Amino acid sequence: MDIAPERLVSMGYDSCAASCGRFMVLDRDILEFSCGISGLHVMPLKTAFEVYPHVRENLLFGLIPKDKNDFTKMASRVDPVGYYVRVEKGVKIADPMQAAFLFGGAHQDQLIHNIIELEEGASLDIVNGCANTHAGTSGRHIGITETYLGKGSSLGYTMIHNWGPDMEVYPVGAVQVGEGARYLSNYVSTSPVKRIETYPKATVGPHASARYYSIIYARQSSYFDTGAFVALEGEGSSGEIISRVVSEGGTVISRQTISGETKGCIGHMECSGLLLAENGVIHSIPELRGKHPDIDLSHEASIGRISDEEVSYLMTRGLGKEEARSLIIRGFLDVKIAGLPDRVKVIVDEVIEQAMSGKI
Repeated sequence: MDIAPERLVSMGYDSCAASCGRFMVLDRDILEFSCGISGLHVMPLKTAFEVYPHVRENLLFGLIPKDKNDFTKMASRVDPVGYYVRVEKGVKIADPMQAAFLFGGAHQDQLIHNIIELEEGASLDIVNGCANTHAGTSGRHIGITETYLGKGSSLGYTMIHNWGPDMEVYPVGAVQVGEGARYLSNYVSTSPVKRIETYPKATVGPHASARYYSIIYARQSSYFDTGAFVALEGEGSSGEIISRVVSEGGTVISRQTISGETKGCIGHMECSGLLLAENGVIHSIPELRGKHPDIDLSHEASIGRISDEEVSYLMTRGLGKEEARSLIIRGFLDVKIAGLPDRVKVIVDEVIEQAMSGKI
């Protein structure tokens, strides 16, 4: 495989780190899949169709319609390349699973379809990394992920994008969060990219929760149209969408929607933006929908620049101007995510540190 090990590490795929399972794809070829934990199943999706017939019959395009958009139509017409991950009832796994989806340019389009299924009371963390093998590679990555969380289960799903300036990326995601289940999504993108569009949806059941956190550093000429939709359909359900956006000349459209549809729903969203260049654009679009009188939904949004006073203060403490700016940006991107496992937090912090130091 023609990709530097440090590039794999920068997208969260570290062969030296503790892991409960691994899955790697290059273009349309599955290079690796493994699983070392009883009660955890990691396999190619096509294999799952043979081993577990319900995956094809009930789960494939069960949350995302085949005709949702042009990308899902394309994916429905070809053999799926991607993983099926299942955790059996009551199995709680400490070490994260690592997955890598690499674009090498063998084909213009890379079509990925993943399905995740957690049974009642199960728990798992997944670190998904996506990148092209070389920064100059051009093409289009389309990734579909359907996630089913059983009663009282818990999934932490971290996506790290490390693309190049000529890549177009179109993730399509949907999550069904069962009664009392917990879903935590983290999205990190700090490298240049031509275009990324994604708007995942979580449908949240009674006394369940869905939380989306995103960290985006938009380099010069990069374009992001991202966000999340949380539908609070179960009584006592909750949702949260938090984004931190930095534009260094790129464009970011942040779409956030929380819909409170039944009694006792609680939802909150925040979008904070930091503009570093005059040609950068941050467009925040928060939307709240209330469909029941007994709900509590709120949102906050802000866009600004680095404070001259903060820079001056840090310079009086011995830092140079660029060091001071870099420190302020690091602090801005340091989202305190409750419930994020230490093993995953280390990965996210390392990716941000590499981005700020110019290694990505």
